Amino acid sequence: MLLPLPGAPGRRGAGPPWEGTDEPRSAWAWPGFQRLRERLRAAGALSKRYWALLSCQVWPDGCEDDGEAAAGAPGWSLPLLGQQYLDVLTAWYCSFQDCCDGGDCRISNNVTGLEADLNVRLHGQHLVQKLIPRTVRDYLARPRPDKALALSFHGWSGTGKNFVARMLAENLYRDGLKSDCVKMFIATFHFPHSKYVDLYKEQLLGRIQETQQLCPQPLFVFDEAEKLHPGLLEVLRPHLERRAPEGHGAKSPRTIFLFLSNLRGNVLNEVVLNLLKAGWSREEITAEHLEPHLHAEIAGST
Repeated sequence: MLLPLPGAPGRRGAGPPWEGTDEPRSAWAWPGFQRLRERLRAAGALSKRYWALLSCQVWPDGCEDDGEAAAGAPGWSLPLLGQQYLDVLTAWYCSFQDCCDGGDCRISNNVTGLEADLNVRLHGQHLVQKLIPRTVRDYLARPRPDKALALSFHGWSGTGKNFVARMLAENLYRDGLKSDCVKMFIATFHFPHSKYVDLYKEQLLGRIQETQQLCPQPLFVFDEAEKLHPGLLEVLRPHLERRAPEGHGAKSPRTIFLFLSNLRGNVLNEVVLNLLKAGWSREEITAEHLEPHLHAEIAGST
């Protein structure tokens, strides 16, 4: 912004131009300064309007209709430029605070994204790429599921069990494994001593109930599940069995249990190796080739 200097054209003497006249001082203001002042005043008023609209979206209780204030906002048009900035502010606020029109903002349930991640980021696990998205999608489509969804991943270390678990959490929950709807337990870390199994049972049951009350769709991940004490499995049994149908108007909670286990990894490897030696390609192997051997091995060890 440039102001006229003393002695510049149009100035007579070094005194202010409004001296010796009856006109108000503002009438002599530089035209660019006047425009700047008007825009600053408009920006201030519009900033207040931004905050009013943002607060009404985030805290709708007690928010009154202020359409007249919107119409009186000077300077720029709120429905055009103002609404764009309002959307930016709302997105920024919601990045660290739950706010949405309905449902639980912590839950995204992006099954399409899960399917894309499995197809692009996961290699050598064609059965997982097909079965997991379909199973999860079918479960989430049920309005009132009669039991929890239990997924069990078997295989040696390095086959991608934890990798798939992380992708599952990232696509079903906004904050992934860090979501307060997701709880992960490592058998050898959280339940290391069998002599404290009664205490562990109480703690596990309390954690499950607390998370179910907090979140309408919790995810519980158990790593090294083959090392869980049988008493802890008894705590989980009621959640994995079918339950009686609830009232017609009742909202049934969805719960997902994910078990990661090295158990029977050798059996799976042996079956796959024999099929490959017989001339089968890896993609030709189906779940029907593996499930009977896996079930027989598990039944023989119980």
